Amino acid sequence: MDIGKELGENKIVLVIIPSKKYSTASLKIAKKLSQKKLCYVTTNKTSGSLNESFSKKKVKMENVIFVDAISKSLGTSSKDEQSIHVSSPGALTELSLVIKKVLKHNLDYLVFDSLTNLLTYNKAETVSRFISSLASTIKKSETKGVFYALDVAEHESMIQKCGLYVDKVITIK
Repeated sequence: MDIGKELGENKIVLVIIPSKKYSTASLKIAKKLSQKKLCYVTTNKTSGSLNESFSKKKVKMENVIFVDAISKSLGTSSKDEQSIHVSSPGALTELSLVIKKVLKHNLDYLVFDSLTNLLTYNKAETVSRFISSLASTIKKSETKGVFYALDVAEHESMIQKCGLYVDKVITIK
């Protein structure tokens, strides 16, 4: 899969990733998209942890800003210029407001990691409404969006529903 090509042809894509390939695939996509301005929304790894992983893989960190929805809930948030912290992955209104503000800064890409992790904190219907709203917000902006979802059988119906809000669904095998 060539994420650059996919985003050349589509405004928003949903990438379904098997758990065994999740780290490798997400790093590869971040590296490719960091050639331009990238906002990486994380709901499962701290921005500090991602910063470390991304730096090791030569992701252009000067082009990356994080919206970190996990560090505060773990009590590990720190002040740095590359991260905006949200209270928890369950705070969807707060997360939505922060993303709307960030999108005003003419970013090229927004990666949302991950839809399936939101189900730990919210009901499937709530997550689906949130993704619908977020997809609409992205479509009104100049930014292109990438949503990640883990390829997990118990989340299949929610993933299918979220697939309705994007331009293309890509499944990594």
